[in-house]
Amino acid sequence: MHSVPSIPRAVAITRRCALAGLGGVLAAAVHAEADNDVFSGFAGTRVRFAAVEAGRALLMAEDEWMRATSEFQRRAVMGSAAPVTLDAFKHWNGDAVRPWSAEQRLRWRRVLERLASSFAALRIPLPADVLMIASNGQESAQAPYTRAHAVVLPGPVAHPGYTDAMLLAHELWHVAARHAPALATRLYAEIGFQAIAELAFPDPWAGMRIANPDAPSNLHAMRLRVDGREPWVTPVLVATRTTLQPDETFFNVMEPRLVELEPGRNGDFSRAVLRDGQPLWHALDGPHDYLRRLGGNTGYVIHPEEVMADNVALLATGQRARNPELLARLKAVLEALR
Repeated sequence: MHSVPSIPRAVAITRRCALAGLGGVLAAAVHAEADNDVFSGFAGTRVRFAAVEAGRALLMAEDEWMRATSEFQRRAVMGSAAPVTLDAFKHWNGDAVRPWSAEQRLRWRRVLERLASSFAALRIPLPADVLMIASNGQESAQAPYTRAHAVVLPGPVAHPGYTDAMLLAHELWHVAARHAPALATRLYAEIGFQAIAELAFPDPWAGMRIANPDAPSNLHAMRLRVDGREPWVTPVLVATRTTLQPDETFFNVMEPRLVELEPGRNGDFSRAVLRDGQPLWHALDGPHDYLRRLGGNTGYVIHPEEVMADNVALLATGQRARNPELLARLKAVLEALR
């Protein structure tokens, strides 16, 4: 709260003048506070540091990710041995939202200022409004993530291997990809993925599913050279076991798998290939060319969207990459939008 300047006793003023002066001071304070909550450095986009109620509303929304979470995932996130209802899970997510501290707001405003020019140069299309939500991390095992048009940052964020600029560029790309899915699909093609009808998550693994809020659906697949064949595959996340030891999170049991699929036709979903009633799948680091085709710039290879987010972050921050040729191709695609 801003204090009101004291008025010298020797000055004779009326009550109306005093209230007018107080109103001016409060209006200036509110205006300064509002300006501090909004960053306008991205052309056509307002990035807002969300108030608690706005953040709660977004994190409690029954969106694609919320609907995709399995009962195991909800239990694991909440640390519950008993079943968790979707309504209880929504409230758990909403209750994680915290007000922005002045220190944290300043930290991320500085990062936004650094990224604004590079996002403009790359023509990365963000929506008109982007929210920054502060969280206590209880809903994500302390990991940053995105939902809809929001970046959620558990504080204090310290993500191994990422500078603040890399991390926020990565998360902002997720928001951009959700806003411009055709562009995301075009960039995925540079790492071997093509658009498919959405994968119907395999029923035998439904109870083990772990949904990624950054990319809860599987809308892209690649032809994988394996065992002398070239099946369609897409990466999914499952739990290797559905009970957690004390101090474990879902990250301790999460396993990405390349599931073979038959692309959907005539408006139908894509379906997993089954063998003896179980989905046919391959390890990401198996005897095939999956990792090579992703370009080698990141180890975050659980979904084409995560691979792309790291590559875009490398472009946006100007960091050196093991495969600069891939970054050059991605940059050419982005520049073709001009």
